[in-house]
Amino acid sequence: MTRDTARAYRLTLAAAGDIRTILRTTRTHFGTHQRRVYAELIDRAATLAATAPDLVGSRDRGELGAGVRSFHLDNAAGRRGASAHILYFRQILTRDGSRVTIILRVLHHSMEPALHLG
Repeated sequence: MTRDTARAYRLTLAAAGDIRTILRTTRTHFGTHQRRVYAELIDRAATLAATAPDLVGSRDRGELGAGVRSFHLDNAAGRRGASAHILYFRQILTRDGSRVTIILRVLHHSMEPALHLG
């Protein structure tokens, strides 16, 4: 995952751990090529969230915390069934006035986010 200034997103430690686990599992079950494809999909979803947090397909998840939104990776892939994971994020305003998107977690769609976002 590259996170340069143009992308303007950061991963929490929990999100980085989620991604490592997801990619390890993907490689084990589907191979190195699919791992690379899935890594690119996660990066694309995070970049989209950073570029336009209110993008089509994202949902306000205020019940999980102020400013929290979710974005199913299927939306970044452009097709249903491409992914089983949902990105949870929020935007913050930094001291210098710029906006940064914080990727809070990347969870399997069967997981209850309230149990994993705290």
